[in-house]
Amino acid sequence: MRSLAARPDAKALGLAAVIGSTFFLGLAHGIGYPLTAVSFERWGAPGWLTGLAAGMPALAALVLLPFAPRLAFRIGLVPAMAGGCAIGLTGFILMPLMPSVEAWLVLRFMMGVGLLFPWLLGETWINAAAEEASRGRVLSLYTVALFGGYGAGPVLLGQIGTEGLQPFIVAGLALSLAVLPLVAAASLAPRIDGHAGGNPAAVAKLVPLGMSAALIAGVLEYAYIALLPSFASRLGLDEATGLGLVTAFLWGGVTLSFGFGWLADRMNRPKLMLMMLVAFPLVALVSGLATALPGAALAATFLLGGLACAFYTLGLAILGERLRPADLAPANAAFLVLYQVGTLAAPPVAGAAMDAVTPWGFLMAVIGFGLAGLATALMLYRIESRRKTA
Repeated sequence: MRSLAARPDAKALGLAAVIGSTFFLGLAHGIGYPLTAVSFERWGAPGWLTGLAAGMPALAALVLLPFAPRLAFRIGLVPAMAGGCAIGLTGFILMPLMPSVEAWLVLRFMMGVGLLFPWLLGETWINAAAEEASRGRVLSLYTVALFGGYGAGPVLLGQIGTEGLQPFIVAGLALSLAVLPLVAAASLAPRIDGHAGGNPAAVAKLVPLGMSAALIAGVLEYAYIALLPSFASRLGLDEATGLGLVTAFLWGGVTLSFGFGWLADRMNRPKLMLMMLVAFPLVALVSGLATALPGAALAATFLLGGLACAFYTLGLAILGERLRPADLAPANAAFLVLYQVGTLAAPPVAGAAMDAVTPWGFLMAVIGFGLAGLATALMLYRIESRRKTA
């Protein structure tokens, strides 16, 4: 008799639970980042400290990820995910009780440690449970939930305000709601053991092309998210137009994700990745040069967001396609390390380029990022092709 988690309907329910949980996890992140930035500004903190606070979760992930898979599977899949949410909830409880820059830097790092576990293990669960024929679409739904929650956070924060206890209560409630479907579906979680606590770096070498997609996604997403308003301002566009371009980029990532997931289930995934890397610099050029035509700029930026975010989904799909379930957790840890490296490295480089060649240095930088990604992916694709024929 098959185990409960092995039944197709049980797998679907388990996937639905993780995807639903991911939305609330994204919502908590989407509240936490702008709430921290606005509070630091209110307290008169310098910009570099605000940036440091924004980078604390990424720093926590980089520190912990090499050890996270082994630790998580000693605790158990669902207990580790729920415990991580509980650490994040504790952070939101302590923030209004400790209203200082120094305390919040520590709390943001602590919350980054906690919220790493539902992020890492949720992706592992989904990739282990998804059927190969629908893997791209399932992962795209995960991406929609994550970025949809992330995008909804600032909108909700705009409605409830950033002062008083209400934003902390709402963020804590979001993390509580993230735990409920996980606990309800605990018996449906896939069994992942064996080498689940293995070396992330060693497993990453098995899928270099899929790993490169994580770095590319982090670089391309955050270069735009961090600097697109500044680029628009230096072009002489008003603030509303700049924010509109960021909104178009983010919602392009959410809206077009399923379409790229559908393509990933019907095409050779490495070849699709190469095609996307060819398209990205071209669309970036159009979006930058079309800023005098608001409608064209919004449409091109919308497509650009879809392309940038799709690299994350596609990279995860390549991992799930090529690795055993036992290897998914350490591979996903390495994947997230590369993604975080991209998110941390790209904005300063693109910002420096924009300062050096105002304003077009930004556009030159992101096109350069895309071309570098294409060259890297082509090299890795050829290496993998030679391995298969050897």
